[in-house]
Amino acid sequence: MLLQLAPFLHSTVLMKKPILIIVVCLLVLASCSKIVEPTFKRIDGFGLKKLGLTETVVGFNIAFFNPNNFGLTVKKTAIDVYVDSVLLGRFTQPQETNVAKKSEFVIPLQGAVSLGRALELNLPSLIGKEVFVQAIGNVRVGKAGVYVTKDVKYAGRHVLDVNLTKNPARAGF
Repeated sequence: MLLQLAPFLHSTVLMKKPILIIVVCLLVLASCSKIVEPTFKRIDGFGLKKLGLTETVVGFNIAFFNPNNFGLTVKKTAIDVYVDSVLLGRFTQPQETNVAKKSEFVIPLQGAVSLGRALELNLPSLIGKEVFVQAIGNVRVGKAGVYVTKDVKYAGRHVLDVNLTKNPARAGF
């Protein structure tokens, strides 16, 4: 009799195992909250890192708010910045940025602007005026060694500060 029940018991246990696995997976997925993109806050910290005859190194910070219940690392950022539709240059992140959960964070960026590009834009005439700024590029973010690359597309109007060289040593840092 026991031998006759053995196949029945074996098949019942096997049938319960996949159901248990499915239930556990559904519970894990239900506990995961939706990942929310960080919110753009501001661009600040503009300054000149190095003033040269052929090119100038410019730095600035981009501030965001992380609304998620977990932190992450911004490993690499590379964006092309346009001012009034003219390419200013490529700006990169000099070091990794650690982001805490539910907090504001800053990504420092720096890039070289050639003298020819500055003359084309007529930058001195734009100081104190509102300009259209675009940023197109990508950012590499992740956690625990798993990173993904996300596209960055930003457009907005900003006033170029008359005190551009106010804090040159900390520009972009």
